Amino acid sequence: MKFGDRVLYNTGSSHTLGVYLKEISSHEALVKLDNNPVKVVLSTDNLTFVKDMDQMDLAQALVVADYIAKEEYDGHYTLLAFSTGYRFCFGTLDKISYNTTSLMPLGKTIEEAITKAIDGKIDVDNILDREDKMLR
Repeated sequence: MKFGDRVLYNTGSSHTLGVYLKEISSHEALVKLDNNPVKVVLSTDNLTFVKDMDQMDLAQALVVADYIAKEEYDGHYTLLAFSTGYRFCFGTLDKISYNTTSLMPLGKTIEEAITKAIDGKIDVDNILDREDKMLR
């Protein structure tokens, strides 16, 4: 399993969906379960792969975005909703304008916008650099 994969945790008496974050040891992994606000270390023997990040659902997309934001951007990300779709980037835009929002990845769904930001490594610095080049 790899970062961002959707997993199913089997407790023996129930099953819970979660998102795989990282390997702790050869037998343990850090996982964010859907029903628990805290990340937990679980035995990999009780985890079953469900799907990767190619077809993320909303819960999976938000967990992955939140984890990346906390690890690399002091916990910040920007998500904007418009009638035409959603825009997303990592970090906090200090000024929101037509130019900056047009440079944020656009998705018909929140999941699509987040996926594009992850794949393109789009953050505030990237957007502001591109905006600066546009205005020259």
